[in-house]
Amino acid sequence: MSDAFTREPSWDPRLFPPATREPRAVQTARMLRDPQGYARSLHRRFGPVFSVRTFPYRGALVCAADAAPNRAVLTDHERFTGGDAAALLAPAVGSGSLICTPPPLHLRHRKLLLPPFHGARINRWADRVRELVHTGLPDLLSGDGVALRPWAQRLTLDVILGVVFGLTDPARTAVFRHALSPFVATGNLATLFLPKPLQRDLGPLSPGRRFHRLRATVRDLTREEITARRTVPDHSHRDDVLSMLLDAHDEHGSGLDDAQLLDELMGLVLAGYETTATTIAWTLHLLAHHPAARDDLIADLDAGSDRLLKATVKESGRLRPAVHYAIRTAAHDTELGGHPVPQHAFVAALFSLTHLDPELWPEPDAFRAERHLGTEPVPYALTPFGGGLRRCIGASLAQLETETVLREILAVAVPEPVGPLEPARLVSVTLVPAQGGRIRLRVRG
Repeated sequence: MSDAFTREPSWDPRLFPPATREPRAVQTARMLRDPQGYARSLHRRFGPVFSVRTFPYRGALVCAADAAPNRAVLTDHERFTGGDAAALLAPAVGSGSLICTPPPLHLRHRKLLLPPFHGARINRWADRVRELVHTGLPDLLSGDGVALRPWAQRLTLDVILGVVFGLTDPARTAVFRHALSPFVATGNLATLFLPKPLQRDLGPLSPGRRFHRLRATVRDLTREEITARRTVPDHSHRDDVLSMLLDAHDEHGSGLDDAQLLDELMGLVLAGYETTATTIAWTLHLLAHHPAARDDLIADLDAGSDRLLKATVKESGRLRPAVHYAIRTAAHDTELGGHPVPQHAFVAALFSLTHLDPELWPEPDAFRAERHLGTEPVPYALTPFGGGLRRCIGASLAQLETETVLREILAVAVPEPVGPLEPARLVSVTLVPAQGGRIRLRVRG
């Protein structure tokens, strides 16, 4: 078990914010099955700061559910530190990934990784994303109903292979796709949430063996690509993230070595694959179930505007953010919302619940994109990509992908419901549609 989990304090109701007395297994099951609903019930009972006793935490996860404590968790880095809290993901992404690095190393790596995700460089990738959407469109238009999330996962993986790795050879791309797809699959990554002994290689049928085999294949392929690309003398004519990172240096002239680069690429894959695909799935699924909002968006896009498009993506991220919470650890004994928080406890900025606060968002369960037009929310009332120094570094790419998918699909088809609006389920830290976000696409006349 990682140091973060060995240091985690055991449960003591005197040292933590209040929690229900339900058994840990019951709390875990309720959180997985109805994450937002269960958290709302705890918020009504205990207030904006409470504890949940769920696996894999041996103590409790402290939850901040309102904007003020949410902001404290995300921005008060002296009290609530990042890196250690994501140690659960270290076997998948590597301990050197931006996801797992503690300060001050995190800030140095962040400065090196930021340039590829800013400004004109992002816009260069729009055509590539658009081409991939059109390639995959026939799969969406051929049938009475389709689950959006698996389709979007295939799309976002191909975007990663092109935009992050810069792969252009179809054969090489296919090799990477064949290796990465099973590795980043939910079932494989769920191994990280098993008890530590079960994560080991326990034989041919054990999930631990499969995880480590897939991990080794992906990392070996990525090492080969890094080595091959280092032999290319000039990367300036390429706009993929890997090429830019090979040339990135800090103010002292230091760059990322191969091991650091490997971990950072793995982190970008994991962060950019699942969350973006889930955002795309939720947005189209919600539009199918809110025809007035859908028709207004189509009309606005047809008129050549993207104002309502951006507002729609924000509203989808408010109502069903891809990520349920961002986790930190308490650097020392402290308090949050008037409740004690012991040193080394895991603390979550539960922004998916902050997004449903009726004092911040009137009629919080209604899908109303227009609420984001012409006004800015209260700081830290809307944080689908997290906040503070550890805000998702790929947020701009996720925004580009989601907007491009919506623009291209809605130009040719109208999403319609197939069955009721799907509830959210919690997988790892991701809020996913229970049935994959099923819709029907009616071709526009």
